Amino acid sequence: MRFVGIDLHTNCFTCCYIEENGGKRTITYTLDDEGINEFRKTLDKTTHVLIEATLNTFAFVERFQELVGSVTIANTYKLKIISFTNKKTDRVDAEKLARIIKAQVMSGEEQIQPVSIPPKVVQDLRALFSTYRLLTKEITITKNRIHSLLKQHLLQISRAEVFNKKNRAAVREISDDPVLRFQLNLLFDSLEVVETKLDALSEQIQVTAPFLHEIDILTSMKGVSVMGAIALMSDIISVDRFPNSKHFASYLRSAPKVASSNETTIIKRTNRWGRRMTMVFLSQSAHHCRDADPHLLHWYEKLTQYKKKGLVRMGLCRRVITQLYQMLKNDEYCYYRDVANHASKMAAYLALLSRHGIVGERTESAQKIAS
Repeated sequence: MRFVGIDLHTNCFTCCYIEENGGKRTITYTLDDEGINEFRKTLDKTTHVLIEATLNTFAFVERFQELVGSVTIANTYKLKIISFTNKKTDRVDAEKLARIIKAQVMSGEEQIQPVSIPPKVVQDLRALFSTYRLLTKEITITKNRIHSLLKQHLLQISRAEVFNKKNRAAVREISDDPVLRFQLNLLFDSLEVVETKLDALSEQIQVTAPFLHEIDILTSMKGVSVMGAIALMSDIISVDRFPNSKHFASYLRSAPKVASSNETTIIKRTNRWGRRMTMVFLSQSAHHCRDADPHLLHWYEKLTQYKKKGLVRMGLCRRVITQLYQMLKNDEYCYYRDVANHASKMAAYLALLSRHGIVGERTESAQKIAS
């Protein structure tokens, strides 16, 4: 058997080959067709590969995974051992990865928890959501600049009034100062262009998502939009990957790290090894989920009396995520479902799918949901 650790970069990758008898060699290849083909020639079904998850890992692994016995993709945040050294080079990192995979294969005990390669449609959704976050940040930055310009000139107007689409024409002409008017018009033009692109991107995300049944289940909770449901499913792929709600909540970055020694327990920040898009949407709508559930509302009001609101808010998100896990696992609607609200969300989504001419299995499922 041969064990290979790969330190992958954007233009090259360093491979450390360790034989079962202890022989070792290290080679650096260019990350192009020629370099990958040279690397493929060194592989066979007795080869076991370990590589860290980075931006281009999935596409790279797809180029050779059928040639080897196994490929393990390690989560960077769960593989800190390679940084525990005074000497950190590509060759050293690759060797450490090779030794880790050798220890795992030879002992039969899992040394690291692997990252699964998501299906192509999920990879596409995650890429779309990354662009979605970028555009929402651009919108926020532009709005902040517009509001700061108004305050700078002593024009006290609330954000809601400034960015209401009915008021924008009046805000553009609110001042006789030519420099201010130029900036406001420039920023509003930019804002409206990005908002149009964001709307188009949102439609593309909703049309691309294959999780119609799961979306129907998740949106039965008030506060969970179709986009939020798609974000959750693109993060988790399938609820069956998680043995319980604790693993589920931890993967979605809602569970804090805990350090406990003797009688001292310290609650730290949430972990960074999971997916975060779900929390982006949920943190904006958690109060709707809370208000629709009397038990959740009572819990929230009780804790805010003696805990910081930020901590309670994170706890609220965690409890909502736990409920979403149970809904998916048991294949059932939210207990406090608002039927009219749920029907409205799904009707709008099904209308969007119909406008894009989506047919087949998803249309059949849509008809069942609508009925």
